[in-house]
Amino acid sequence: MTLDEWRALRRQTKVTNRDEEPDVLAPPEAFSARGADARLRDEYLPGHDPSAIRARSSTVDGRINSSCCGWATQPTSAEFYDAIQAEMPTKRQRALIRMWTKEARTDEIVLAWAEEVYTVRELVAAIHRAKADHPVVARELNRLARR
Repeated sequence: MTLDEWRALRRQTKVTNRDEEPDVLAPPEAFSARGADARLRDEYLPGHDPSAIRARSSTVDGRINSSCCGWATQPTSAEFYDAIQAEMPTKRQRALIRMWTKEARTDEIVLAWAEEVYTVRELVAAIHRAKADHPVVARELNRLARR
């Protein structure tokens, strides 16, 4: 779906309820490519360990420890970080992204952004590449799309 097609769908969705979002995930370019910085990280995560960012995200580690404990080989936050960046994700990387989209809470999605794991645009692009979108996640992430 193109950005223009998605914007038309969004306008149509908002006709009946202005607070509603489409259940189809917008294309990556609808989202900001802005990353977090130290000031924002301090605002969102006061007292945060400055080394627990990007591939060493404590938020991603926490979600993996909770959601992937039954995996034969438990993934790491570094693996998730690589999965987000992968242009052609492997089966395991797609599974990691699916886990994140289905099980990460909204606050975890924002905190991982604050820990520089991804920009929202990078996250959405990874979800599209992994074919890991579903209606609930799409509606939630679409709230972050630029107007």
